[in-house]
Amino acid sequence: MPWKLLAFIAVMAVVLVFVGFNLDNRCDVSLVFFNFTGVPVVLTILGSFVLGLLAAFFLTLRPVKRTARVGADRGSAGTTALPAGDAAPAPEPAAPADPAPSGVRARKPGKRR
Repeated sequence: MPWKLLAFIAVMAVVLVFVGFNLDNRCDVSLVFFNFTGVPVVLTILGSFVLGLLAAFFLTLRPVKRTARVGADRGSAGTTALPAGDAAPAPEPAAPADPAPSGVRARKPGKRR
């Protein structure tokens, strides 16, 4: 059997046990102008979950503003034009490679653990 199906069945079994043990627990849900009395706690939890799903869904629908990156133009290959008379800054020298810290042996290229 596929593992996803087994995981789904296990989660649903836990949910059913939770619902079964909490059917007698009731609470009052108060909206601003209306009160619901004797609502099972399970329905309150599931309703809150669905409202959270809907809020997350609608928040993901809004467009994302994208900002232009410097040098993102494909034709310029990452270079930018300088004003006349300005020289390009010199590149910084590369840092020397750090040797392995003391007490640590370097692995041989062909060996794997």
